[in-house]
Amino acid sequence: MTKIAMRPIIPRVRAPLRISMYLRFVRYLLWEFRWPLGVFTSLVLGGGWVLHTFYGREGLRFAQACHAVFLMIFLESSLDFPDEWYLQPLFFLFPIVGLGAIADSVIRLAFLVFNRKQNLPEWNRMLASLCRNHFVVVGVGKVGYQVIRGLNELRESIVAIEMAAGAPFLGELFDRGIPVIQGNARMASVLEQAGVRQSRSVIVTTSDDLTNLDVAITARELNPGAKIVLRLFDETLATKVAGAFAMPAISTSQVAAPAFIAAATGRKVYQPFQLAGQEVHLTDIVVCATGRLVGRTVGEIQADKRINVVMHQDPRTGTVNVNPDPEITLAPDDTILVIAPMEPLLALEAMNIAAAGAGHAPAEAVGRG
Repeated sequence: MTKIAMRPIIPRVRAPLRISMYLRFVRYLLWEFRWPLGVFTSLVLGGGWVLHTFYGREGLRFAQACHAVFLMIFLESSLDFPDEWYLQPLFFLFPIVGLGAIADSVIRLAFLVFNRKQNLPEWNRMLASLCRNHFVVVGVGKVGYQVIRGLNELRESIVAIEMAAGAPFLGELFDRGIPVIQGNARMASVLEQAGVRQSRSVIVTTSDDLTNLDVAITARELNPGAKIVLRLFDETLATKVAGAFAMPAISTSQVAAPAFIAAATGRKVYQPFQLAGQEVHLTDIVVCATGRLVGRTVGEIQADKRINVVMHQDPRTGTVNVNPDPEITLAPDDTILVIAPMEPLLALEAMNIAAAGAGHAPAEAVGRG
C-alpha cells in the first residue's frame, strides 16, 4: 500500500448544496407557486374576516373563523349553514376556489418533479437560477467536458451551455447534477439563463473561434467583473484578444505544440503554464542509476532557485512526500516531480542521463505526463 506523507494542509472545500442555495430554492418555489398560495391565503384570511364580521349565529373570533374556512375548503364545515343570504354563496365558493388552488399547486409540483426526472430544460434553468459565484462553461465537447470534470473535482458550482441536444457527455453531466442550458450561447438570453450575471467566471471552449469570441464579448457585457477565458485555434488571434480585451485566450496549437515536440524527441511530455509572467513546466523525472542525480539531495537540486521539487516518491517503501524535505537523498529509480522553466529542466535531465549514455526510449514519451 502506498503511504503518503503530507505536511498539514487545510483544503478549501465548497459544499455543493449550501444553506444559501436551499434558501434560494425555497424562494424559487414560493415564486413558482405564488398564485395558488396567494389565492389560498387570501381565501382563508379574507373569508375568515367576512365570517368574523357578518356571521350572526354565534360570535366567532377571527382565528376561529379562519379555521372554519380552512375546514370548509376541504368539505368539512364546522359551522351551520348561515341564514344571511349574502353569506350563503360563500359556503359554496370556498370549497370550489380553495380546491382549485390546491389542484393547481399539485399539477405544478408534479410538472416540476417530471422535469427533474426527465432533465427537461425547465428543471435545468431552475437549477441554474439557484447558482451564485459559479463557473459557466460554454461547449460540452471533449475540452469542455474535461474542464467541467476538473472544476467538479474542486467542488465548484458549475453551469454548462450546449447547443446540441444529443451531445455525448450530457448524460454524465445530468448524473452529476450539473445543470445544462441548451441553446446558442451567442444569444444574451441563453447566457442570462445560465446565470452569467451572477457568475465568477465564463469559460468558452467550443471549436469555433468566431463563436468563442462572440460569446466572450457578450459575457463581458453582461458581467464586466467575471473572468472570461476562451479557447482559440488561431495563435495570433489569441494573442491579440488577450492584449486588447484582457481575456485569457488559450491557443490550442500553442498548448499542443510542446507535447508533439516532447514526443518526437523522446522526452516526457512537459505541461506548461504561466507563473508570474514566465512560462514554467511540470514534469516527473525517474532517477537513473548511472546518472549524476544519484546521491544528491533535494536541497542541492533546489539550489538553483529556478527549480522546485514538489514531490518525491521512494519506490522501495512506496512513500510519497509532498514538498519533500531538502535533506532527502535521491536513489536509483526514485521519482521526483519538478516545476521549472525549460532551460533548467533540460540541464537537470542532462545530469540524469549523462553517465547513462542513452536517452529515454520513445515509448516513455507517451507513458508519462
